[in-house]
Amino acid sequence: MSNQPGTAARPPKKARKPATLGPLQVLGHTGLSAWQLAAAVREQLVPDAGPPWPVDVADGIRDRRDEIVAVLGEDPPIGGHRAAHRLAARTELAVEKWDVGALAAAGHLAIDSYYDEWPIYDCRALDAVPVDVLAAIVGDRVAWFDASVHVADAAGYLGWRRDEFRRVAAERDLTPDDYNRIGKAELDALAGDEDLAEQLRVDRLLTTQQATEKLELRSTDFKYLIAADLLAPKTYTSVQVSRYREVDVPLYRVGDLEELRSHPAIDWEALHSVKPGDPSPLRELSNRPVDRAAAIRRWIARLGQKHEIETWAWWHPGAGRWEIDFERTGALTVDDVRAAIAADETMSQYEDDIAVSTHAGAALRWARVMREPGAAVILDTETTDLDGYVVEIAVVDAATGQTLLDSRVNPRCPISPGARWIHGISDDDVADAPDWSEVLPQLLAVTAGRTVLAYNAGFDHGVVVGHSDRDGLDPAHLADFANWACLMGRRSDWQLRRRWLPLNGSHSALGDCQSAYELLQAMTSPSR
Repeated sequence: MSNQPGTAARPPKKARKPATLGPLQVLGHTGLSAWQLAAAVREQLVPDAGPPWPVDVADGIRDRRDEIVAVLGEDPPIGGHRAAHRLAARTELAVEKWDVGALAAAGHLAIDSYYDEWPIYDCRALDAVPVDVLAAIVGDRVAWFDASVHVADAAGYLGWRRDEFRRVAAERDLTPDDYNRIGKAELDALAGDEDLAEQLRVDRLLTTQQATEKLELRSTDFKYLIAADLLAPKTYTSVQVSRYREVDVPLYRVGDLEELRSHPAIDWEALHSVKPGDPSPLRELSNRPVDRAAAIRRWIARLGQKHEIETWAWWHPGAGRWEIDFERTGALTVDDVRAAIAADETMSQYEDDIAVSTHAGAALRWARVMREPGAAVILDTETTDLDGYVVEIAVVDAATGQTLLDSRVNPRCPISPGARWIHGISDDDVADAPDWSEVLPQLLAVTAGRTVLAYNAGFDHGVVVGHSDRDGLDPAHLADFANWACLMGRRSDWQLRRRWLPLNGSHSALGDCQSAYELLQAMTSPSR
């Protein structure tokens, strides 16, 4: 058009200069890095005018770039681990993160700022730390390490069992320091406490075989001690006997065994002189004859074979009775079983001592419902403390065992030494992990419309809701405890124990979920 006769050529348009610059544009314009610009604003070296940044302000920053860099330096502030590496490279000393913190605590190194709750150090300040000052700090730490033991090795140092050390440490309020270490002097004092040593000895737990050997009895005689209520297990431990099954193993306290030596009803001379195959001298003391146990177990087994169902029987020492139960298929009712007991010549003798239909049967049937496709998931968390926040979470499908979620979480707060001792997750392990705000949507998606099973549902529910509340997030359906169910209680019912049983998992969220899944499989398997 501009070449047509009578038409004047238009001058080219001038590029319009932007009025403001975005976050990336201002960095290119001023020649500063992102951390330098943020620090310059924080230190009030430049006005807090963006983003977006007015061009005239950006021009002023650009003109003063060298002045700003002279104040802030070229290298960005760094955290404890990188600071230790920088100091080690300069001084050739074996510097660790703890030494950097000790320098700051002693006033030899200023903290530049914080990332969340973690201190950040200026590189120029690190480069200015005198070598002799740093050497003294490192030397003090090395000397302390020589005079102390890591808490994980404390039981071995004392020659104790781990559970014994944990109990004594809790009773004596013996806690590790920031290095997770305990002084050898404190441990030596424990080792020299004769009263404590004797208490640990009598509280030590033995298996049935060990207890039988300690009392120098035959296994038959030991069974009669139990049947006569002269001895009872102090506790139980779970032992894996196959991939999908655990059994409860009774443990007996040494002090309780030794007290039997002076029991007036036991003739120890007769017990130790009895010949193999002879009746036990304790037979007359038993309020639960062994032949009764055999009779009830044989009868309940025949009942199961007849109706092609699972059955089981168990003596409840607390209630002083037998409990029997069976799989519910509709072919047999509780009244049918009671009638069959009354009609049996042998079983009718024990009718008043037998309870039919217990919590164990209900637990088994519940477990089968939970293993229906799409019915439930299994969840576990690892936390910063007993009442802390999530550092790891996992979810598996209760029907298939498929992993639906497995993630570390940055809790934005320190992990306590006690928690770190249990699950092994450190603050550094979660430093680059996603926030709870990123993980919660995934958690809500994989748990939607399903019952959430947790080994200790009250604990995990409280952690999920508490973490969400702290961060101002909505836990949606996970807030309602009616959507949760506790595996620990159901397991105790299933195994006919009136106590809480430990899961004995790996203390990782996914590992504990897998252990709980195997437990659920065992509860629904026909091997009981």
